[in-house]
Amino acid sequence: MRAAIDIGSNTVRLLIGEVVDGQVKVQRQQIITTRLGKTKVGGNLSAEGKEKTLSALLAFAEIMQAEGVTEKPIVAATSAVREAADGEDFRQQVQEKLGWDLQILSGRQEANCSYTGAASAGQGGAVVIDVGGGSTELICRQPDGTVIGKSVKVGAVRLHSGEVAEEDLPQILADLLTVLPDDGIERQFISVGGTITMLAAMLAGIDEYSREAVSGRAVTVDELNSLQAELLPLTPAERLQKYPLMQGREDVICTGIAIYLQLAALLKAEEFVASDAGLLDGLLLLSAENQA
Repeated sequence: MRAAIDIGSNTVRLLIGEVVDGQVKVQRQQIITTRLGKTKVGGNLSAEGKEKTLSALLAFAEIMQAEGVTEKPIVAATSAVREAADGEDFRQQVQEKLGWDLQILSGRQEANCSYTGAASAGQGGAVVIDVGGGSTELICRQPDGTVIGKSVKVGAVRLHSGEVAEEDLPQILADLLTVLPDDGIERQFISVGGTITMLAAMLAGIDEYSREAVSGRAVTVDELNSLQAELLPLTPAERLQKYPLMQGREDVICTGIAIYLQLAALLKAEEFVASDAGLLDGLLLLSAENQA
């Protein structure tokens, strides 16, 4: 049994599971909102975000102990830490406080982990999209079998904070299309990350988050437009009152939807299929491969 932790711009996520026949059999999942990436690209990480993230990691250590995990977790950080001026200092803080080695993933490594996780759920021939808090990735397999991904520095948190203007989205996101093969093949768009899984959970009408209820649920452009029209007039508190599952995303959910709507226009996509198997699954699967 291993644990993987993803330190993102908006949340810190824990996945405890076992790799069985090329898939991760999940024992426990946990998510804590920390807003580590509530800062400009190239600036220092949020002091409050760092404190909350370290507290979350300590909480995860207790959960791991309770679940019988004896090995050190695989801990990875994405765009927030990768692009921060003090990212290396934060990596050392994690080492000193918990004794864990924090991997600061490059954009390519992040894309490879996300694709590996999504592909393990049976979506290997698809285009994988990951809309995070600080960045958005598009990953797909090329005709020669290689997996190529592209990352741009816009996510739900950065768009919400005003660091990126919504009118600039088309130009920024268009850069992702350079990794799509020009072979005329129609591909399914599989999406991972907290924005799409939360939207799928809301549309499914569930009261308690469930990986099984979310994974494979198609979120159509019409549904995205309807949710955007419903949520925009509401305050974050009103959104949370209607959808308690949205805890930690109530203020950034609409900017996440805006990114998906722009991606749909660029990709000429009618829907995005949500997958709860993503970066964390990929970290566990790739680690198992390396140890084999």
